[in-house]
Amino acid sequence: MKSKKREMLISVIILGILLLTLPVVFAGFSDTWNKITGWLTSGQTTVSITVGNQVPVVNYVSLIIPQSVSAGTVAYISFTFNATDADGASNLNNSAARVSFNLTGETTRTNTSCSYLAGSGNTRQYNCKIGVWYWDGVGNWTINASIRDINNAHAENSSTTFELQETTAMVMSPTALTWPSISLTDTNKTSENDPVVINNTANKAITNGHLNVTAINLQGATITSDFIYANNFTVDINTGGSCSGDACLECDGTVMANNTAKAVSGATIPKGNNSAGDGQESLYFCLNGMLQTISAQTYSTALGQWTIAVE
Repeated sequence: MKSKKREMLISVIILGILLLTLPVVFAGFSDTWNKITGWLTSGQTTVSITVGNQVPVVNYVSLIIPQSVSAGTVAYISFTFNATDADGASNLNNSAARVSFNLTGETTRTNTSCSYLAGSGNTRQYNCKIGVWYWDGVGNWTINASIRDINNAHAENSSTTFELQETTAMVMSPTALTWPSISLTDTNKTSENDPVVINNTANKAITNGHLNVTAINLQGATITSDFIYANNFTVDINTGGSCSGDACLECDGTVMANNTAKAVSGATIPKGNNSAGDGQESLYFCLNGMLQTISAQTYSTALGQWTIAVE
């Protein structure tokens, strides 16, 4: 009797094990069978897509007419350019629109913040402004316009140029010359407030022979028939007329002539940044002597001021 109960218990245990394992075995068998017979009702796959990017183009830069510098300051030049992207105008990176002016031997002028102006289709137009300084050189400057898209693809156009023309200008300081009190017998006396510093405030280099001084005879304030004549003065790019003990340095500069422009020998003024000490020349004025028959009085430019000019 006990033997039969034991057999029944074993049978129950075996049956339970079979019931627990059969679904797993059947499922594995079923999957294998479905694969073999093609009876699958679902499946999985990987996905891979390569998205291409069209490089934009800068296809238009507006014409810039010939320009001139502004004396002693910066002149701003405005223009536009167009950029097109086949992937759509929204693919253009507006913040990457920039332009520059280039000329060999000159400082490149750049604007990295051109502004979006208008759009049509796949094209956008940008407005740009670049400052040109008074010492920037004469010639045909290249306009470089560039942009990037949102994928960092770069496009540029440097096929357009504009002409920067030659301009002549100057300023000087001081604008009044004075001499200390002198006697009729004095010679080689320099002005007490020179040199007169000439600043080249444009982009034409002033070469030797093109800085002129026009002197006018100085007339007596009281006895108007007395003069200190213009040809008693010299102008030089170095100081003169100073004395140390008994040794005096003679005024040996360019001799003036009444109401006549005289080129100052050796005077040159290259173009350059005056604030940095460039583009300057200094002139020193010296009274060689005078007629000892004239009256002791004040003499001035009552007949006309002296003129310093560049050409």
